[in-house]
Amino acid sequence: LVMSYIEITGQPCAGKSTILNQISLDYLIRHIKNRFPKKILYFLSGINFLGLQRSKIIFGWSLAENVSFLFKLNIFFNCVSKFGIFHRHQNPAKYQDLKIVVDEGISHIPFLFLETDSKIVTNFISDELQMINVYILRSPEQDIIQARLLSRGHKRLQFIALSTFTDRIQEIEKVLLSQYPSLCKKFKVFDDVASF
Repeated sequence: LVMSYIEITGQPCAGKSTILNQISLDYLIRHIKNRFPKKILYFLSGINFLGLQRSKIIFGWSLAENVSFLFKLNIFFNCVSKFGIFHRHQNPAKYQDLKIVVDEGISHIPFLFLETDSKIVTNFISDELQMINVYILRSPEQDIIQARLLSRGHKRLQFIALSTFTDRIQEIEKVLLSQYPSLCKKFKVFDDVASF
């Protein structure tokens, strides 16, 4: 058997954490929220994997976001780190017979860039997507998402109105649902946690 590399994505508050809490014991990696030294390792690995030209493109997209400068740097750091995680775990010999699940990996990158055309972003990551099994949790009704965002909070809401944020995230989800079936190694859509 060959390793299975799976990413779970979906818009904020769609229910990804609930899924991960249910399946984490069966997988090698639960999600990318690691301790700081490992985050640095993933970032440096991502820079090395991407190279200067692709890293500069991501940095440009990050600078275009309507957030504080520190937040822009954080977006860049998180985006590059996703490539580092991907790069460091693409080793079938080392991870043979294992399922590797990444929460909000490369397939989640379009959700980071609200100010960049999502089709441009999906094209940018298309080579990597060909090697990734992507599971997307389709969002529930927008009023449910807005209620969850208000109760749980989201850092973006410091810089953007709730309705504007949810409208844009909904647009991105629609792009992924139309583009990913032909871009990903395998693509599955789940409408709720129970169907996962």
